[in-house]
Amino acid sequence: MSEIETQVIQAENDLLGSLRSGDLARGVGMHLDSAEYRNIWNGEMKTHSELSTRIAMAVEKGLSSIDYQVASREMFVIDQSNVMATLVAIETTRMNTGESKTSGRTIISILWRKIDGKWCLGYLHASEEPQGTANPAWKEK
Repeated sequence: MSEIETQVIQAENDLLGSLRSGDLARGVGMHLDSAEYRNIWNGEMKTHSELSTRIAMAVEKGLSSIDYQVASREMFVIDQSNVMATLVAIETTRMNTGESKTSGRTIISILWRKIDGKWCLGYLHASEEPQGTANPAWKEK
């Protein structure tokens, strides 16, 4: 494993640790706060501002933590400051009431960018794996 990959995994662990411990604002703070940032989750696109607002509102409504269990990870080092990571993970959100909700397997692509010596999420796109054995539209009947 390269030094760059090790740094990105450490940044990922920092992010996941913040979310698991309930420091959701710190987790959002690891996303690049810029006009070009996009967070696309199951087709819903958010800017950094929209992501920050949504998480703050969820915390007000009782969200206490978000836990990602990473099943697999692949990385492609683009250059010294850009790494594309693809994860397969399961997300569990926990509320202050003790309630929790667990997602299906989700494929998450993250562009990690190193800016001023610090790795941050420059772009994120996630989609849950389809459930069941759907009949693809292209398949002949």
